[in-house]
Amino acid sequence: MEALTFGSHRLVHLDLKGAPPKVTYLAQLFPLLREWGATGLLIEWEDTFPYVRDLALLGSNAPSCPAGAYTAEEARELLKLAGDAGLAVVPLVQTIGHLEFVLKHDKWRALREVEAYPSSMCPSHPEALSLVTSLIKQVVEFHPDIQYLHIGADEVWHMGLCPACSRRIETSRYGRPQLFLEHVVAVAQYVREAFPSVRVIMWDDMLRAVDTSVLVEFNLGHYVEPMVWHYTPAECFQLTPELWDKYSSVFDSVWVATAFKGATGSCQLLPVIQHHLSNHEHWLRVLSREVSKFQNFRGVALTGWSRYDHYATLCELLPVAIPSLALCLKVWLAGAYSGDLHISVAKDLGYMDTPLLLNPYPRPQPVPQQLSFPGWKVRVGVEWFANLRLKYRNIVESDQVETWFNSWQIQNGFTNPMQIESLIPAFTDLLFELASLEGYMRVHLEDVLQTPAMDEWLGTLVEPLRTRLRQLKKDAEAQMLLGARARGYDSHI
Repeated sequence: MEALTFGSHRLVHLDLKGAPPKVTYLAQLFPLLREWGATGLLIEWEDTFPYVRDLALLGSNAPSCPAGAYTAEEARELLKLAGDAGLAVVPLVQTIGHLEFVLKHDKWRALREVEAYPSSMCPSHPEALSLVTSLIKQVVEFHPDIQYLHIGADEVWHMGLCPACSRRIETSRYGRPQLFLEHVVAVAQYVREAFPSVRVIMWDDMLRAVDTSVLVEFNLGHYVEPMVWHYTPAECFQLTPELWDKYSSVFDSVWVATAFKGATGSCQLLPVIQHHLSNHEHWLRVLSREVSKFQNFRGVALTGWSRYDHYATLCELLPVAIPSLALCLKVWLAGAYSGDLHISVAKDLGYMDTPLLLNPYPRPQPVPQQLSFPGWKVRVGVEWFANLRLKYRNIVESDQVETWFNSWQIQNGFTNPMQIESLIPAFTDLLFELASLEGYMRVHLEDVLQTPAMDEWLGTLVEPLRTRLRQLKKDAEAQMLLGARARGYDSHI
């Protein structure tokens, strides 16, 4: 167990395609990550990276800069801060799936496997490999002295569907898996030739259904190291012993990936820490049985997804998930969760008068007033919002509104003032509290996030509630002035 927990890499995943933190915030966080047991960062830049030349459309050098991106100076400062904190950096560049950030642009639209969908690239397109190698070249050259590059290759939703790929499948020996493996090997060969000291990592999910003999024939273990990901709690864990037998017969080295956030719901506000702790504990149990089958256990990446894909809404913000991350790192180092470990981490994070809950639901829950980790005021604001949203739903979706103030009744002026009168102060109070929350969040999100991410969070979560409440209040006041009337009464007569 000690070889798992102490003798290997512990990478914290920064998913920068959603709410990329300000460098000033990361400067506070990185030393703590090292203190909590992290050894490195798995940085998924996506379109926050300062691409140049033929890729300038993609990142911070684009004429229309993406919603939150790092300048070259900021990106260099980020890497320097990581190095100063003793954190190794592993950059992640997607190379076939999850390429929305590239394929959404007209310049590369022709490279889509399915013309209508921007997620998957056609590996048969004559420009596909050159695009991928351009992405890799710019990213690797920007990261001095890296040992590993992660080429993604997960969740390729559409493959073998375009005419060119269909023909290749029909004439190939192994069909669709061959299409995928030929592309992965070509990408890995490029990395090996262009950057001989860099090892290649890939996600494993697209390999799970491929026969062992096919993986061996493609000599995949010579080119890549798989990162086996699974984010469920113990009772739902589904990686079989047979999978480990297969992988150990193909690969000498293996990585695994857990999750500390971004895996319990595509629009989740607050991490369900209990879920993530169970995931880490069960991973440790699985590895204690299976890892001896490999020559090298490289380590774990604790993933923290910010969006489920490029077009998805934000899920848990990074500062909100710091308690989950700290607990998961400590559990990984200790080998198991315990009450004493929980108390120790909670105390370090400033949870004195309010408990650090393993499950933040159901709401409402007590909101901490004073914590002590970077970005804690954002965590407090999100907990406040979660309570407020429940209060909003309890009123707006109440039987009182549905029974005496629904849209048909408003449209037809068929309402009872006795039932509406008490709603107006309730709507007013909610609007006042929502304004207070927004003011608080604007101040403290600005300390952590770039402006586009702050605007997106508020626009997605706060603005729809305000718009609905304002309309309800306006309608309620109009109905009170109208008074109880016969159905169909025309106030203009």
